[in-house]
Amino acid sequence: MNKQLTIRVTEEHDLPGLLEIENTIWTNQNSPVLHHYESVDAYKEKIAGRIIFVAVDADKVHGFIDIHHPTPLAAHKKQWMFGIGVHPDSQSSGIGRQLLDYVKEAAAKEGIHKISLRVMGPNTKAIQFYRRNGFIQEALFKDEFLINGQFCDDYQFAYFVD
Repeated sequence: MNKQLTIRVTEEHDLPGLLEIENTIWTNQNSPVLHHYESVDAYKEKIAGRIIFVAVDADKVHGFIDIHHPTPLAAHKKQWMFGIGVHPDSQSSGIGRQLLDYVKEAAAKEGIHKISLRVMGPNTKAIQFYRRNGFIQEALFKDEFLINGQFCDDYQFAYFVD
């Protein structure tokens, strides 16, 4: 990708691009729930109160990373969990790595100790991606989901900021 990307907090005009990504990327290989939103308003309602960073250029939203604390407990205030997605036309161009790097830096500035995510077993490309970017496997949830009549493992990966 040779366009200059900016990573920043989501703005209202980003919502149609985010909706397109959300409605395109989720499959039974990477999510136990197939997300589909009928409208920008439905999507806006779903993300209310979330912190979502977007990777954008002048023309398009190319990807996002959504961060949140695992629970509202005070004991979880030093941990973020995240979800990440990159538009299919923009995948394998370094955007996912840029989003992860951005969140790692933001976590360090905010005093966050650990960032983590869950990833499904069949999503082997994502598992390799997280490992290449310094994440370690913390947990294996054996046969966590029953999808299309088959059990599927789920993993938790984490990156320790400090």
